[in-house]
Amino acid sequence: MLLAGFVAATNANVLSGTLFEFIKRPSRINVAVLGDAAINSGNLWSFTIGDQIVVSNAQVFPDTVNTATSFIVGIRYPDHYHVQNEPALAGDRLVLSLTRAAGNIMWQVQITEVV
Repeated sequence: MLLAGFVAATNANVLSGTLFEFIKRPSRINVAVLGDAAINSGNLWSFTIGDQIVVSNAQVFPDTVNTATSFIVGIRYPDHYHVQNEPALAGDRLVLSLTRAAGNIMWQVQITEVV
């Protein structure tokens, strides 16, 4: 499953209220966060799976390869994925918090169920 979004304001949990906020089956999680501003010093993100803090107040970086067209081209795997193959158990809550200071933030979450 792939969830994606575009944020122009601070959001405590972009996954809140979606079907994918809580994991249904054991899964592997990938997360990408990308900014469109050349200077993203105030843009931060955090990510937790259940009670495990995976990322805490990390800076959102722009695509250094092609900042001008990143939002046209979109997020690329694995270039923009800072969280890769993190385990999640059934019932775990996913929290992707985005703090926006400048520009916009694009995000993607991939959930791959494992058997």
